[in-house]
Amino acid sequence: MKKMKMPRTAHTSRPWRIHDVARDFRVEDVWALPTPGGPGDLPLLVDWFTEDDGPNPFSGAARVLFAIRLRLGKIAGWDGAGTGIGSRVPSLRTRLPEDLREGPRGPDLPSVPFTSVYLTDTEWAAESANRTVHTVLHVGWVPDGTGGHRGEMTVLVKPNGLLGRAYMAAVAPFRHLIVYPALMGMIRRGWRAKTAAGSSSRPTGPADLRVAARPLTVRQRHDVPAEVRALVPADSGYVDLFTLTAEGASRRSPEQWARALFEDVAGRQGQFIWRVLLGLRLRGAPSASASAQHVAGWRIAERRDGRIRLEAHSWMLTGHLVVDVQDDQVSLATVVRYRRSAAARIWPPLATVHRRLAPGLLRDAHRILNPAPRL
Repeated sequence: MKKMKMPRTAHTSRPWRIHDVARDFRVEDVWALPTPGGPGDLPLLVDWFTEDDGPNPFSGAARVLFAIRLRLGKIAGWDGAGTGIGSRVPSLRTRLPEDLREGPRGPDLPSVPFTSVYLTDTEWAAESANRTVHTVLHVGWVPDGTGGHRGEMTVLVKPNGLLGRAYMAAVAPFRHLIVYPALMGMIRRGWRAKTAAGSSSRPTGPADLRVAARPLTVRQRHDVPAEVRALVPADSGYVDLFTLTAEGASRRSPEQWARALFEDVAGRQGQFIWRVLLGLRLRGAPSASASAQHVAGWRIAERRDGRIRLEAHSWMLTGHLVVDVQDDQVSLATVVRYRRSAAARIWPPLATVHRRLAPGLLRDAHRILNPAPRL
């Protein structure tokens, strides 16, 4: 696999318009995106990044760390009124030259708090701000050196004083070890699925990309089976259940669904939450946790016809993940048993994020197990 982390000069050496617009920002990271395409395909990439009803790389499990960051920011006051675009800092649109200001603005990111600044044939820029930093997400469309083209994603930042510099230093390990590798993997898989039809029938516009998405219904259910509820006392734990309805769901076994959900989709973000935030004692290293008796490091505690149950423990709680597959439905139950009072304080905020993300986990797992057919 080609190295995707690029030197800063990969961005600064190109004649991007963003150089003049964000001249007082520093280049933080540059990544070569695994999105091979033709010379005019930037609009397709931008549309995919920003679509609100499909599997873009900022949906599903990729929202986990963003959602946790927003919740922590709410507690710390980083994202309160008066800290964002148009309040603490003016929008970069106020700096645009006339041709960019009158040209296409581009779509906003619906899943994470970035607002589009401008869009050209070869560049797209979006911005976000809070009490710690003003950030620009820049995506350019560049030759890939083999006769084709690909995306190149750059993050530019303007820290807000000492607080901002300390914040950037603190989150750097998580960005480089967890966020970006997971994001690149999701982009590679998603873009491959979007363009799997081949060059002769390849989508020619944003609307064509949306046509390929199959509708998948996910709903939260309250009729949790008694044997699942019995895993945790009513007054010292948490239970939820989400069900995806999709034709042919039972063609895959519960273990196949579990591996797709927790190894492929949740990936490193899930490992960060389970191991770091919840302290779960999972088997093996995060990058090598698959085995016959474990799924993503979770012990397989029970296998039965149509169901698999995973279990893991920490000093403060016991977690169960139950995957049930019947006919055209696959259900995911999350069960948390509090063993210490700290769990009752730590898990509920994460549970709010979990309930928002669970439908995306199921949809993304379905797309991995049922890729779009090649035409």
